[in-house]
Order: sequence, then C-alpha cells, then structure tokens
Amino acid sequence: MTSPSAELVRRGRESLDFARSQMPVLDAIQAEAAVNRPLEGHRISGCIHLTKETGVLVELLLAAGAEVAWTGGDEVSTQDDVAAALADQGVRVFGRRGITTRQVEEAAAEALTAFPSGPTLVLDNGSRLIETVLGDRARFPELLAATEKTTEGSRRVREWNRQGRLDFPVVTVNDIVTKWEVDNTYGTGQSTVDGILRATGALIAGKRFVVVGFGHVGRGVALRAAGLGARVIVTCRSATTAVQARLAGYEVLPLRQAAAVADILCTATGYPDVVRGHHLDLLPSGAVLCNTGHSVTEINLADLQARTEEVREVRPHVRRHVLAGGRYVDLLSGGGLVNLDAAEGNPSEVMDVTFANQALAALRLGRDAAALQPGLHEVSGEQDQEVARRKLVAMGIDYDGTE
Repeated sequence: MTSPSAELVRRGRESLDFARSQMPVLDAIQAEAAVNRPLEGHRISGCIHLTKETGVLVELLLAAGAEVAWTGGDEVSTQDDVAAALADQGVRVFGRRGITTRQVEEAAAEALTAFPSGPTLVLDNGSRLIETVLGDRARFPELLAATEKTTEGSRRVREWNRQGRLDFPVVTVNDIVTKWEVDNTYGTGQSTVDGILRATGALIAGKRFVVVGFGHVGRGVALRAAGLGARVIVTCRSATTAVQARLAGYEVLPLRQAAAVADILCTATGYPDVVRGHHLDLLPSGAVLCNTGHSVTEINLADLQARTEEVREVRPHVRRHVLAGGRYVDLLSGGGLVNLDAAEGNPSEVMDVTFANQALAALRLGRDAAALQPGLHEVSGEQDQEVARRKLVAMGIDYDGTE
C-alpha cells in the first residue's frame, strides 16, 4: 500500500475511535492483553473485511505484541481510511476498496507472504488463506495455528479435516450462539436491509421480498424485511429449514416460482451460482437483485451479462441491466456484499461480540498453539458464555446467573 495521506489517516483514526466507543468488550480485552502481551513474537496474517470494527480487532492484536499483515479479502469491504490509519501504525495492509476479484486474490497472497518467514498465526474469513497454506505447506513452516470465522469457511475447514489435510490446529470461531445469533441473525439481517434501503430508497412495505437461504443470515434478513411490512418468501434446499421458515410465518416456494414474482431477491446461502440464467429469465421487470452471502459468486454474473443488452449506473451501488424486450433488473453492489458496499456492515455493537470471540481465540493460540493437536477445534461453551457475560456487563444488564 502506498503512503497514505495525513487526511485519510485522520479520518481513519476518527472511524476507529468511534467504533471502539461502541465496542466495550473488545476494548476491555485489549486492555488486558496490552499488559500480558500473549502475542509477543507472533506474526499474524489476517483476511477479514477491513471495516472500522475489524480495525479495532487489529489494534488489539498490535497491543498484544503481534506484528500484523492484513487484507479485507473482498472487492468492496475495505474502508480505505481505516486501512490508512492501520498502515500508519505499522500494519502491512494490502488491497483497497473497489478492486477486482483478481486483485482480491493477489492481496490475500501478499498478506500471507508479507513476512520473510511467513506468519505464525492466520486469522481467516472464508478460509482463503488456509486453503493457500494447505496448497503449499512447505512455504509456511512456522505457521502454528489459524482461526476461521464464517459459516462457509468453517464448512470447508471441516471437509479438509475429514480428509486428514489439516496438519495444524484451526479454531472455527463461528458455531457458537454469540456468533450465530448476534452477528449473523441480528447484525447481518439489519445491515443487509440497510444496504438495500440506502442503495434503492425503495419502500419495503408491501414488496414481495425473496430470501434465498434460511440459515442464520437468511433468518435475520427475513425478520427485518417482515418488520418493515414486506411479503417475505423464503426459498431453501433443506427440508428442515423449509419447515422452520414456514413455522416462522413465511411463504416457502421453490426458487423458480419465487423468482417469477420477486420485487426484491436477496441471496444468503454461502454457495456459488444459486441464482442462474433460468432464474434470471423469470424475474419481473424492475426486480432488485442482491447478495449478502459470502462472496460475489452466489449470483451467476456471467449468466446475467449474457442476457444484458445495456448496463446503466442509475444510482450509486445500482446497475440497471436492460434485457431483451426492454425488461430490466437492478443489480446492487455488483453482486457483492450489499451490507458492506451500500451500507457499513454490521453495527459496531454486534461486531464487539464477534471479534471478542476472535480475539480470545487468537490470544489463547498465542499462548497454547504448540500444545494443540492438529485438526479442527471448536470454541468452547465456556468462552461463549464468557463473551455473553462480558457483553451483558457492558450493557448494564443483570440476569439470574449473576445472583
């Protein structure tokens, strides 16, 4: 990254300070870590959306004694002012907002090879760095352990573990209540609808709002859309989640039927090519198409481009794809993460909980990584409870467990 301007650094510092003011749990963990410095001597390569909230996590790692290299790992998620403020503190930052998919991959590779001897710890999002390490393990002989924070990434790590490919410990910081419910359901649910509103200015009430996928993120999006008066339709491949969606009061349809009546269609699955050409052929003219899953791959953009006769940028974050016969669909954020591109990602209070888990896992790895067996490790129920207790204290809430 080139030397940032003083003004960009100043704005980034203000963003970080604002986020920190709403992240008391992470701030308290940093104060403890700054005394004990359990990451002294560690080199950390991270690949997590570089928002102001992630910046607070990075500052914690620095305070705990680590050297840090970082990339946002996405086309639209990096806040350049935050990146500048971190670079000013000595963080090796790679990538910027608005880069291409190829540049995203290049930035991830640069973050992983930023240290001559490679990282000792990796903090990952979508298992991009972990996959690279597994593909060329000899290049990273000093890597001790890694963490993974997403549903999709955790799914991939489990598969590699079943295959016997993990020769170092990987902690999945995802499958716990304080991540699933607080971050995925309430955080991403709110920020996704926020992104749609900011991008389109549309009235949600009365709209047929199709949510593709009914995991924790899909549930959150459906909940928020319904709260604004949308007529929510859920599509999903799992019989159990279809039952859950129906019992939650939503209409459940196959995607081909839902697409044909959608005013707004939002993917939230973590899988590639969920919306393909034959679905695009069914969308009504004027439909809004967006994604809040892991990456830009959920909507098959090649299929959309093949059907497009003209593209117009009608608003920031809104590309109108004019199709045959004058029919059009409005694609938000280029098919990327609408909550991070058109909005600001999850609220700081939400990421306080998620990154508290990430931080505690990293700090413990800094102390104990050499003692852990290679393979998959889950965050303990004790840590889940610890983070919840810390958040309740920060919120000034008493509960029966305190008596």
